[in-house]
Amino acid sequence: MSEYTPSEAVVAGIEAVRKAEEALKDRRQELRAAVAADLLANPDATNAVVADQLPFTEEYVRKVARDFDVPRKRKPTVRSIKPQKRTSGKAG
Repeated sequence: MSEYTPSEAVVAGIEAVRKAEEALKDRRQELRAAVAADLLANPDATNAVVADQLPFTEEYVRKVARDFDVPRKRKPTVRSIKPQKRTSGKAG
């Protein structure tokens, strides 16, 4: 079995890539925060409208909105199909 020690160039390259990946992760989070801020600043702009202007899907913009607690633009139209228990209000 041979012994291998990475060269200084390889070690430096690995460290440079690690730093670049960390910087990319930070920039992505900053971008997500900026998209959420735009959604908050433009209450009439729906996720679809915002997504049309960005290189993101509507679903991605919706996820960003949820992650940053951006209020919904409209009330949900779907209700639970689980029947609600009716109470008579009378003590028995």
